[in-house]
Amino acid sequence: MGRPPPTKSFDMRVPTDLYEKLLFDIERLRSARSSADSKYAAFDCAVDAWHLVDWTLHFVDDASYERLSGYKRNGPKKGNLTIEASFAVTQADRLPALKFCHMLANSVKHREVRTDLMPNLWSGSTAILSWSEPKEGTGERSVKGISLLTYVTVDDKRYNALELFEDMADQWRTFLIEEGIFEFRPEPPEDE
Repeated sequence: MGRPPPTKSFDMRVPTDLYEKLLFDIERLRSARSSADSKYAAFDCAVDAWHLVDWTLHFVDDASYERLSGYKRNGPKKGNLTIEASFAVTQADRLPALKFCHMLANSVKHREVRTDLMPNLWSGSTAILSWSEPKEGTGERSVKGISLLTYVTVDDKRYNALELFEDMADQWRTFLIEEGIFEFRPEPPEDE
C-alpha cells in the first residue's frame, strides 16, 4: 500500500477530519483568553460547521447526495438555492443549528451576503466583569474577574456562541454516524 495522494487540505481527507477541526476550534473558543482569540475561534467554528456540508456531499453516493440535498449530483440548478443551501433546508430537522452557521460562515467569508436570509442574526463579543463585594464602610468594589462572551443575537435575544457550536458539533456527529460516513478513531493518548 503506497502513500495517499497529496491534498490541498493539509492532509484532512474525510468529513471526520473536518468534524475534528470543528471540535478543536470549539476548544479554542472555550479557552480563549482575549477578545481576538474568541472572535477568531468563533469565525473558524462557523466556517468548519458550514463546510461540513461540502465534505459530506463529496463522500456520499449519488442516491444519498440527492436524498440529502434535493439535487442530482452534477444535475442542473433548481430555483435560486445553491446545493449547499438546499442541503441545509432539506436537513433542517437533523441539523437545526446549521442555518445559523450558514449565515455566519458566508458573512465572514464575503463580509456581507448578497441575499441575507437572516437579517435578524448578528454576532459579537464582549467582556463580562465580576465584582468583589462592597468594602464595609466605603462601599468600594473592585474587579474580581473577567470572562469573555462571544455571542449570536437572533431577534434581539442573545445566545452563547460556544453553546451554538457545541450543539452543532453534536448534531453533525449524530448525522455523520447515521449516514455511515463517520470514522470512529481511538482517543489519542494523554500527554505524560
